[in-house]
Amino acid sequence: MLFRSFSCRFLIFITFFLWGNALSAPLTLLDENRVLSASQGRYLEFLAQELKQKTGFTLTIVLLDDSRNKREFLPGNDELLLYTAFRQQQHFVRLGKNLDSELSTTEIEKHQQKFLFPEYKSARYDKGTLQLAYQLAKTLVQKKGKSLTIAPPESAPEGSLNAAGWVFVAVIFSLLFYALYKRGRHTHMNKNSRRFQYGRFGWR
Repeated sequence: MLFRSFSCRFLIFITFFLWGNALSAPLTLLDENRVLSASQGRYLEFLAQELKQKTGFTLTIVLLDDSRNKREFLPGNDELLLYTAFRQQQHFVRLGKNLDSELSTTEIEKHQQKFLFPEYKSARYDKGTLQLAYQLAKTLVQKKGKSLTIAPPESAPEGSLNAAGWVFVAVIFSLLFYALYKRGRHTHMNKNSRRFQYGRFGWR
């Protein structure tokens, strides 16, 4: 009974925790053609989390197949927006008003020329997007006198978890182990109880 009560409370806590994180997620990703893999999406989530923690800025990446009949994407005050429309061959970076003084047009163009356009010309859209996002985030963090701890995208391990992810996995496995242990112990106690009753009343 105690374990069931604890499990219910834990599941409720995890539900609200994940829901709260979703509402305040530092990354908004719209990828119409699924240019990015699942592991690349997770990498961007970790990058956006660190950017938010160290600068207060959020990251939005919009990758459209066709921009016609689509709403205009405008960044919020603390938002860094990377936008690409593949059919129109459009790409631009937009800054919220609180980022205008943090990144200059010259810096943005320099990062695009070095990290994005060479990859896009070779149709490596995923790598170009990740590299530009990383370099812009790195520049913003450095201007706050800090540094990124996440590895560059070309050297990041595939599908790696951050510390919070490993803690979550450890908690889940601990709960499963405890549940199996309690179940096995309960079954063992029931068997011992039946043996005792049979011996007591002489039913064997």
